[in-house]
Amino acid sequence: MSSRKRKESSRTVVGLLECKGWVMSSTSLKEKRRIIQSGLARIRNKFNLSVAEVGDQNDRQWTALAVSGVASHKKIIENELRQALRLLEEIDGLEIIQVDITFM
Repeated sequence: MSSRKRKESSRTVVGLLECKGWVMSSTSLKEKRRIIQSGLARIRNKFNLSVAEVGDQNDRQWTALAVSGVASHKKIIENELRQALRLLEEIDGLEIIQVDITFM
């Protein structure tokens, strides 16, 4: 095995998906948390990713979400993060306003 192949196979990539969202029908923090937590649980159950509400936790209609994961190749983690984003976009009552994906 060449040294180049060894370096590629041992490379670790961390991916971070950050989203800003609007919970349009929410009239209370309790209702907002129910909507957000159900979506985050779907991501946790389907993918090997960490997810959390990381901002606007005391606002009844706005939310900031983060999804992160680790893989050996950028394409693998990018695919999982994009699938997680699709799940977030499917949550009834949640409109994703801003998305940023970064890799480290």
